[in-house]
Amino acid sequence: MDTDQPLLRIFICGSHSVGKTTLVKLLARQTQIHDEAEVARRVIHNLGLHRDDFDPKKNPKRFLELQEEIIREQSRTEQRNSECCRSYIADRGIDPVVYAAEYLGEKEADYLLSLAETQESIARYQTSLVFVIKPFPECFMEDNVRLSPRIDEAVAFTAAMEALLHRLQITYTLIDVLDVQERVNIVKEKIAEWRGS
Repeated sequence: MDTDQPLLRIFICGSHSVGKTTLVKLLARQTQIHDEAEVARRVIHNLGLHRDDFDPKKNPKRFLELQEEIIREQSRTEQRNSECCRSYIADRGIDPVVYAAEYLGEKEADYLLSLAETQESIARYQTSLVFVIKPFPECFMEDNVRLSPRIDEAVAFTAAMEALLHRLQITYTLIDVLDVQERVNIVKEKIAEWRGS
């Protein structure tokens, strides 16, 4: 990392099964920027959860608790990188709030938005590079860990994500191509612009 450069944070947002982690890993390799991928999967693993444990229809309370813990872990991850002045790429941003809104309701989403960790993260997102990946069914793959992917839910999630980012005045770039190298190039162009500004 170039120590003369200010801290760069990159957040890749979007529904599950849209290719966030794949993009983060490729970007990390091609840019030498540290990656913070799979925060949600790590939380699920650390809590010893299986998919049925947090199915929003079967167990909405547990689903909300999971989203809250993901927010807290994401915040801890962001703080660790900030403390050591390390630029990084993460495979999620404000996603848990959107999951709560889409699968539980506005009351639950507002609760997550009210958390101190969420508010701190929002302030970071406002000075970061944020990307939203448009869903393509070609990316969908069942992994028996996350929620089962469905294109209609992913499209609704993406619209809700964009609306929330607008509401919170977080500037973002929509990645609306399927080819993974084109996705990488979109992000790399924004990184180059940021470094040149």
